[in-house]
Amino acid sequence: MIKKKVMIVLITAMIMMSSLTACQKTGDETDHNAKQAEEAMEGITDEKEVSDTERETLQQETGASLGFLTDSPEYKACAEWREFDDGYDTDFAILEQVGNEPVDLEYEYEAYCCYSPEMEQKIDEICEKYSLSKLSGFQIADDYSELCSKAGVGDFCERASENVNQSVLSSYLYDGAFLMEGNAALAGSSIYEVSYQFARVVKGYFTFAYLDFGDLAECNVRAYTTKKGENVFFANIINEDWGTKTYIIADREKSFIVINVLGDMTDITDVNDERLELLADAFDFTAIP
Repeated sequence: MIKKKVMIVLITAMIMMSSLTACQKTGDETDHNAKQAEEAMEGITDEKEVSDTERETLQQETGASLGFLTDSPEYKACAEWREFDDGYDTDFAILEQVGNEPVDLEYEYEAYCCYSPEMEQKIDEICEKYSLSKLSGFQIADDYSELCSKAGVGDFCERASENVNQSVLSSYLYDGAFLMEGNAALAGSSIYEVSYQFARVVKGYFTFAYLDFGDLAECNVRAYTTKKGENVFFANIINEDWGTKTYIIADREKSFIVINVLGDMTDITDVNDERLELLADAFDFTAIP
């Protein structure tokens, strides 16, 4: 196994380059779904464009904010690590000196792209500061059922129904925390195809990647209740380096759920977009503690 900093780049590239599978419905089904979506959308008026101040006030009034996340020790730990990592070994001189020699599978810092004593020390410091445990036990799940079993969660992915058809492409996990990549075809007023990354961050553990949203100063948030009755949040986060990224976020008793919206939905800039509701409804968040 190569050094983790290199390995994570390869894993991410593999995930991002996975092909999007298309799922098609008949013309009758499309017409039926379009009619349903139109009926459901009746009475909804277009929202006026508001200033950042007005949007922030509206979020405070409706409770649509990410405070539950940003106030958590898991998020703060991730932010502190990002700040450290952004300024560490910027020319990769230390990494080049260490090289890509194999490391022990039981290496205590294997989950953190760690390759120097200074990085190990910072990880220990963060875990102690925020009372978090380090992740361990890297596993690859061969299929969706194995992922659910190893992660200790229920059947949370609606893979085939009248309004959704989706497939799981790949997944891996540490101590119940996992990243799953999938594709979905969603039937609303139109047929939408989307790819996504579905991450579970287990509370009480230091997870350095999935909560890294960058600067949240430019963030548009909307609360939504899924058809299963679970409250989630749609977030458009504007970053000068990444552009606008869209997430679906849920706060569970033992974990945070973060869905990174990819593929044909990267044009979403409005958290009232129908496609976000359809994608959120394709999961049963109550199945994940």
